[in-house]
Parts: sequence; C-alpha cells; structure tokens
Amino acid sequence: MADNDKVVVNNAKQGFFSKMSSSFSGIIVGIIMIIGGIGILWWNEQNNVKNIKNVKELRDQVIDVSSSKVEDKNEGKLIATNGKLDFNQGQAKDDLTNLSVTSPALCRNVEYYQWVEDSETKNDKTTYTYSKEWSSEIIDSDKFEKQDGHINLKESDYKYFGERFETEETLKVGEYVLSNDFKSMLDSDKNVSIPEEGITIPEGYKVYNNKYITNSEDPSSPQVGDVRISYTQADYTDVSVLGKQSDGTITQYTTKNNTNYMKIVKGTTNGTGMINGIESANKMMKWFFRVLGSFLIIVGVGAILGPLTTLIGYIPFLGNIVNSMIGVVSFLVGLSIALLVIAIAWFAARPIISIILIAVIVGLIIALVYFKKTKGQKTN
Repeated sequence: MADNDKVVVNNAKQGFFSKMSSSFSGIIVGIIMIIGGIGILWWNEQNNVKNIKNVKELRDQVIDVSSSKVEDKNEGKLIATNGKLDFNQGQAKDDLTNLSVTSPALCRNVEYYQWVEDSETKNDKTTYTYSKEWSSEIIDSDKFEKQDGHINLKESDYKYFGERFETEETLKVGEYVLSNDFKSMLDSDKNVSIPEEGITIPEGYKVYNNKYITNSEDPSSPQVGDVRISYTQADYTDVSVLGKQSDGTITQYTTKNNTNYMKIVKGTTNGTGMINGIESANKMMKWFFRVLGSFLIIVGVGAILGPLTTLIGYIPFLGNIVNSMIGVVSFLVGLSIALLVIAIAWFAARPIISIILIAVIVGLIIALVYFKKTKGQKTN
C-alpha cells in the first residue's frame, strides 16, 4: 500500500421528496444554530464589557516595583516587577526514562505514526484520502470509510503518552516568591537534546539523532504503529511578573468583577506592557466569538430557507439566479440579527456604540429592500 491512497465513493442521489424532507429537517437544525449563535454573541458581548472594565481596573491599580526589595506599603496591591527567574537550579524529571533537566518544567511529547483520513465532497462524489503522519492524537481507524490497508493500533496498544513535569523548587524573582500557579504558566518550548547514556530507554527503543527515543527500525522510514518520544523544556532567564503582593509572594489578583489575573512573560517589561498583552488576547477572543456567533446565525437562516432553495433548484435557468438571491438574503438577515444582538448586549454599557450598530442594521434592511426591488425589476 502506498503512503498515499485515494478512495472515491459515489453518494446516492436524493430524489425530490427526499431532498425536500432533508430540507425541512434542516429547519430544526437552523433554529438551533440561530439560538446557539445568539447565545454565543450575548455571552461574548457581556464578557467583553466585563473584560474592558477589568483592564481599566488593572491599568488604574498596577504599581511597577523593583524586585530587589519587598515593600510593605504594597501589601495586597497589584504589582508588576521583573528580574531573573530563580528556581534554585531545580530539576524537572521524567521517571519513565529518568531524563532530567535543570529547568522549572519538562514536557514529554509522544507521537505515533498513523494513518490519517481526509475527505472532500463535490457534487455526488466523496473522495477519501489516506496518508501516514506522526500524530500525538490517537486516531481510530475503525471509523475510516476504507479500513482495509489503513489499520492503526488499537487504543489499548498505546503504551506511552505526553506528560508535563515540574521542579519541586519554589520560583522566585528577586526577593519575591512566586505562587506555585506560575509554574503551569511557563511554556516548555525549547527542544531537549537526549543523551544516549545516563537515561533509561524502554526495551526495543533507541535514541535517534539525540532528538527522539523511538522503536522505529529505520527512523527515516517509519512504519505504522512506530513511536517516537521527544522532550521540550521551559527556558527562562529574565522574566516580568504581574500579580498581587501577599506576604512577600506574588499571587493572583482578583478584580471587582471577580476575575483572577496573574501573568509571567519572558523578558523585561512593565505593568503596562503586560496589561497590553492581556487586552490584546481579550480582543482576539472577542472577535473570534463574534465571527463564530454571526456565522452560526447566517448559516441557520440559510438552513431555514433550505426548502425554498431546494424547490427553486428544480426550475431550469431560474434556479441558480434565485438561489444566489436567497444566499444574499440569508447573509443580510443573519448579519442583521447578529448586529442587533450585539447592540442590545452593549446598550447598558456603551449606548453610543449600540446606536451606531442599530443604524448599521437599518442600513442593511434598506439594502435588503433595495436588493429585492432591483431583482424584481430585472425579473419583470
């Protein structure tokens, strides 16, 4: 069997009544998608307002301090400091291989060489493509369209899995102790060179290029079921920390909205820089859920109009034109609903923004009416 394999399946063609039945069933799915999209948008905008207030509070309360001395006057306050990350040269160790590194954190990464199935449907045909890849996820080949020649290990056959290990030493920055929660926030992104001696290697495995521990007979040409283990570690020197000062320890800071904040980043920056990072992450999350919620509503409206789309699709020549119109209508109606939800959610906190959004909605409605009139005139 080649490393890549394609299987084309001819899907059964649906008759008129079957398509109409599926379209009407899609109305229920469409309603669920619209409700889900509205829920996501409502939650997201409420959370966004909360995040804006939180960021404002962080900016108002943060105090930049030196890590060389703990000042009693800052007790209970939000502070930002920087300096060398001290973990007393502690070791992070994996007991499976007895590999240890001088680092606050070590990650064992385990990958299996497996068959992967991808599919693409066009018209009445679905093409399934099979390829072999290294993956840290367990892929169940029993769910493949074509299992013959594309068999992965059973779940019970997987022996090793990824895991994270942390030093038992306390983290410090200057005179400040960092609470243990900071350890889990450290990124383990530096590759570890694996020594060929001084570690315990499972039977049947070997070290390859000081990068992997593997059971592949020929690592350059692996076979399905082969395993490779690699390691990454946290590599930190100078860091910047944001949190509440409590008895000489930096821990999480709780805002008036009961949101907890603590942050550690590589390099030297101040409180404003770290808060800017928090604000940027909030904005990315805000727009992600805005797009997701709006998409669900637009697709949901399209699903509700599905029976009409299916029916018109059987009309020669006219079908494609009208279906394109329905697509535009679905987009405009769905977007109007999404903007209305956002406007209502924002009204209490940002009435001016709400008014602007409502004006945009009115504009979309006018555009929709104009679009319908224009198409109607062309049809006549």
